[in-house]
Order: sequence, then structure tokens, then C-alpha cells
Amino acid sequence: GRRRSVVLVGVTGDGKSSTGNTLCGSVAFSVSNGFKSETQECAHADYMRTAGGGVSLWRIIDTVGLHDTDLSQKEVLDRFSLFADRTPDGIDAFLFVVRWGRFKPEHDAALASFVSNCGEAALHHTILVFTNCKASQEEVDRALAEDAPSTLRVWLPQLQGAVGIDNDLHPDSARERLHEALERLCVANAGVRYSNEALQEARRKAAQVEEAERAAFQAAVADWRRTEGPVTIVREE
Repeated sequence: GRRRSVVLVGVTGDGKSSTGNTLCGSVAFSVSNGFKSETQECAHADYMRTAGGGVSLWRIIDTVGLHDTDLSQKEVLDRFSLFADRTPDGIDAFLFVVRWGRFKPEHDAALASFVSNCGEAALHHTILVFTNCKASQEEVDRALAEDAPSTLRVWLPQLQGAVGIDNDLHPDSARERLHEALERLCVANAGVRYSNEALQEARRKAAQVEEAERAAFQAAVADWRRTEGPVTIVREE
């Protein structure tokens, strides 16, 4: 069958690269220390999976941490979008990785950046992955239903499920949970992938919005200057 492509998404330090290593069953990606993203560009690894008597080929793409502290937001999104070069046939799934028990404003902002950069269509292919999670899947589902913060509740209906894993203590069961979720997603989407054309269109729209906002700001400043006149500073002797 055809190779399946999965893109890892998230902020730095939440276990994005570790999740990629779990899926591959090897140390394919450098893991950050939590302060600075080790993944400054996109990186990818290919592996074969044998399950149910069949063999499938997978490509995992690790991306720069959204809201990386060393880069401007534009640089981050430009580098993040390089995943398209590694996936010419489109993407089967995005895994948005968050550390369990921690959905902070930066995660909300990272998801919003992801959507503005990739478009709403990307959410039809996105699974939420909680790392460092000791809870069973049933406990994860219950916690999300009862205790999720309001910012996360807004996103949950738009995402294609959530999986809790522990990359460090239980990598084998983590790999199985991830692949079960990925298989369910591929079946639900009937093999339809997120396309590079969708990415280009979303980025074009985002650039148009940014340009319109810049023009509106400049017009407002010009208007203010026209009505208020130049600012003069009177220094008292």
C-alpha cells in the first residue's frame, strides 16, 4: 500500500520528538531540554510497521516548536510549513502534542497559529496527543469531559479524538495507542488526505489578512496624524 505521512505539531518541550521516536521504535529525532527546540527545521524518519499480518510504510515528520523562543512568529510558521516538502502526496494525520495536565495559553495560541497557517481543513486530520500521561484511555476521556479548561473545550469538538501516552515508561503501549488512533482516523477520512494545495491556500489567505491588517493600521496612523497634527514636546526651562 501507499506510504502514510504523519506530522508532529506542538510547542517546545512537550514531547513532540519523543512521540516521533516512540512511533518509529528508535531514536530518530533529537529531543529538546524543554527551553529551546532541537528541531530548528523539519526532520523526518521512515519506518515499516507489521500488524495484523500486513506491512505498512510510515513517514513521521517532526516540526519546529510553535512559539519557539529564538525565532519570530513568521520564521516559525515559515519553517513549520516546510513539512510540505517531505509529504508531496499529502498528510494522513497531524498529531498535536501536549503534556498531560497542561493546556496553557501558549497551547491555545499554538493551535490557533496552526489553524491560521494550515486552514480549518487540517483539523479534520488532527489528533490530540497527551504525553507523560499515566491515566488509562477511559480516565483521559473522563477528565476531558469533566475537567478540561474552557480554552481546550472549544477545540475538542474540532479535533479527531485524544490519546494519552507515556513515551518514557510505556513506549510499546504508547505506540499501539497511537497507531490505533491513526488507523481510526484514516478509516474515518476514507483515505482522504490533507493536501499541500490546502496548505498553500491557507497561507495565502493568512498573508492577505496580515496585509489588510497592516494597511488598516497604517491608514489609522495616517488619519490620526492628519487630525492630531505633529506631536510637539515642550521642554520647561
